[in-house]
Amino acid sequence: MLSQLIQKRAGFLFAWIVLGLPAASAATFQIADPIEFNKIIDTNAVLTTNATINTWLEGPAWVPSGGGYLIFCDQNNNRLKKLVPPATVTDFLLPPANTSFNGTMLDAQERLIGAEAGSAGLKISMVTNGVDVPLVTTCSGLKFYSPNDVAVKSDGTIWFTDPGYNSGIGAPPQPGFQAGYYVYQFNPTNGNATCTPVITNGLVRPNGLCFSPDEAKLYIADSDTGRHRIQVYSVSASNTLTGGAIFANITNGVPDGIHCDVDGRVWSSGGDAAYIFAAADGHLIGKIKFLRVVNLCWGGPQYKTLYMVGQPIVTSIPVKVAGMPSLKKLQSTFNGQLKLSWPAPSTGFALQETDELTPPLNWSASPLAVIATNGQNVVNVDATNAAKFFRLRLN
Repeated sequence: MLSQLIQKRAGFLFAWIVLGLPAASAATFQIADPIEFNKIIDTNAVLTTNATINTWLEGPAWVPSGGGYLIFCDQNNNRLKKLVPPATVTDFLLPPANTSFNGTMLDAQERLIGAEAGSAGLKISMVTNGVDVPLVTTCSGLKFYSPNDVAVKSDGTIWFTDPGYNSGIGAPPQPGFQAGYYVYQFNPTNGNATCTPVITNGLVRPNGLCFSPDEAKLYIADSDTGRHRIQVYSVSASNTLTGGAIFANITNGVPDGIHCDVDGRVWSSGGDAAYIFAAADGHLIGKIKFLRVVNLCWGGPQYKTLYMVGQPIVTSIPVKVAGMPSLKKLQSTFNGQLKLSWPAPSTGFALQETDELTPPLNWSASPLAVIATNGQNVVNVDATNAAKFFRLRLN
């Protein structure tokens, strides 16, 4: 059943699209910018309830290998769950008591990186082959209060927040702990595996975070109830931050998990909806209003399925725009021979080539041999007298 109500309020056009769904409450689209909203969501799209678990759900991340599945955190029961669409749910990882995974994300090599927010966690870890391996347990010898969410940059650095929830540790400062609730950068590839605080003021409860598609901006959600906003920072080539202006506000509840799509829009959780903000100026494009949305991510073969988790359900809806995981950087180097490289395994991606860039564009699968080494796919390209163009393509 589809019903629609359009109302003009305060100079904006709002449209509520109500979809009757089995085994779920009705979904509602609130449209503030109809032109932009139409580019990203079909208002006839069906919202699916993939799982109902009467607990607090967090940290979804799509794993493309093995046919594709969603990992999310069942915090009350202290475990990671695995959802094989549409509705097959099993346990993925049973960590020690009070670990309490929160935000998760895959790195470039499709390894699961997670923030452990509970009193037995207090670290950033990597989960591979069913084993939870600690990556960051302290910064300058001091413990964290409750690591919450992670973002992985294409250079391998891991950025994470610590708003102090979930662990039961008192407010800072505490002996042996950091002096405040900070944002950190961990570099596992610089030889010393250093951890550095990158934001120590200007945020009260730093929570969700994500990079823009070009990684020139870092968005951070401040989930303090008095602020309930997203701030934006400029990222330099050396990974230093400047700025911190208010990008957008959440009008119901607080922002928790946030992510960018391939065009740079910011999709945020909120107390009443998933909020969608324009990349250029942070104006509200619209909302997917469905109970409480705590976190979200893109999945599916083309990364055009939006998964939302909260309390007590996991839901999904097809969208028109892909999420950031659909982007992979193709790098080139020349040292006597041209080498092309991109992260391995890059499930679903293939190298394509063409002889010209004028229409019609006849891209085809490249026959060049791909060698996987040190977490990279590498292709050697022999010199020829003819032009050749390459691209990395999803599916």
